[in-house]
Amino acid sequence: MSTDRKTQFETENGQFNEEAYWQHVEERRRRNAGKRRRKKFLTLVVVIIAFALLATMCGKDIVRLKAENRALRKQQAALEKQREELQEELKNTNNQEYIREQAKKQLKLLNPGEILFTFDEDEDENADKAENAENSEDSGSDKDGGSDG
Repeated sequence: MSTDRKTQFETENGQFNEEAYWQHVEERRRRNAGKRRRKKFLTLVVVIIAFALLATMCGKDIVRLKAENRALRKQQAALEKQREELQEELKNTNNQEYIREQAKKQLKLLNPGEILFTFDEDEDENADKAENAENSEDSGSDKDGGSDG
């Protein structure tokens, strides 16, 4: 390869043409400078894209964490309220009236001579629905003019 370079820059009489050599070197420098500029530009583009992707992913995490934080704060407030209610209930545990009330509600205990009536909530709802259905049927039969004679 060194012989090719020598012949490339030799003059007709076999001497080395320094001017042609330096023109060739300068031309190569210009081509390499353009390649370096393209490399720098592409590197910059890749870095910007990577930064944008990273920022997007972090942004999604931040939004998710803020939503989770709000939910946890609501849960904390509910638990604090429940704690206050339980502390109030704990204060009442030595109160005889409170103990009687809880015995009736939770254990269904009665004083002598008392009668306990319990109603199933599902039956109440079904009875209400049936009653509403009967009322709507009754109002539908009155639409014939409402006269008896």
